Amino acid sequence: MKVFDQYLLKQALRNLFFGIALFVTILTAGDLLFRITRLWLQSKVPFFTIIQVFLYSLPSFLIYVFPMSILLSVLLTVNRMASDSEIIALKASGISIKRLVIPFVLLGIWVCVCTIFIQEKILPTSSQNVQRIVGGTSVTSWLFQENTFFRDKTEKNKERIFYVKTIDREKLILYGVIVQEYDNQGLKRILSSDQAFLDQGKWVFVKGVMYEVGARGEVEGVVRFDKEEVITQQSMEEVLKSQKNPQEMSYAELKEYIAREHENQEQKYHLQLMLWQKTAIPFAAVFFALVGVPLGIASPRSGKVMGIGMSILVVFGYYVLFSVSGTIAEGGGMSPFLGAWLSNIITGLVGITLMILKEKY
Repeated sequence: MKVFDQYLLKQALRNLFFGIALFVTILTAGDLLFRITRLWLQSKVPFFTIIQVFLYSLPSFLIYVFPMSILLSVLLTVNRMASDSEIIALKASGISIKRLVIPFVLLGIWVCVCTIFIQEKILPTSSQNVQRIVGGTSVTSWLFQENTFFRDKTEKNKERIFYVKTIDREKLILYGVIVQEYDNQGLKRILSSDQAFLDQGKWVFVKGVMYEVGARGEVEGVVRFDKEEVITQQSMEEVLKSQKNPQEMSYAELKEYIAREHENQEQKYHLQLMLWQKTAIPFAAVFFALVGVPLGIASPRSGKVMGIGMSILVVFGYYVLFSVSGTIAEGGGMSPFLGAWLSNIITGLVGITLMILKEKY
């Protein structure tokens, strides 16, 4: 690695750590700290437990913070170089904008890899640790999230995968429940009910439909019921410890669940979008690096405060587009891949266009 690259990376890394600290503070100062403070004051949970919950909750924020921080890092580094006329000196010595962007893109790739590692390895484990720490207290319902999955393997040679849409946090009643039941030969039964709850070692399902599935995946029978009971050894505490939101699943876990989806095509389409989003968010770091270099050059006198403001503005625009394209994809207006990656594609095209313009003028 050349001295030039080491010089840039040293400054960029310092600004990257500053960005991580800044955005973690901004993001956790809202909902997370409010919920943890309420947990501490209302439920009398020990302060050490609160600290553990906070630390185990951080990975869910870091997967968004890392890409945001690379943008701020590049903006501040390039902006400082432009204000000190270092960019002009580099151009005069024959170093192009395209060459300048290489170390920042490499840093973006490194941040992308770190984000994927957190998302795939640390986040699922940390989420389960949160369930384990608080699962035995009186505030387990605080952790019972909406749109979540959990497994019931208490019956021999049977596995049930539950999807829950919403929860009554006080009565611990599950609403919008879909259960897929598997045996050694594969999917055998799909049960959909308005609500479900645990009662003396049984899952009780209220007002629903049960589909019997054949060996080839075809529906062989349909039964409507007002009440259906299934034996289980699970307690609500065990359910709360094992439940997992799709965002907290690893890529492999979510892909495995999607492969098992048969009848609910709408749910399958939604999960495919989430699967592609798990790849789009980490790679946003690379595209933010591309757009950050020309933006930093374009505002040489803006300073650190303006750099922070500009990065927040770009990130806000990115996630607005990310949200809108995801909503359109959920409605069938575009493919799940395009719905997840459109914001990355546009950010990359904007960055390349701005670099070409800066190269010419």
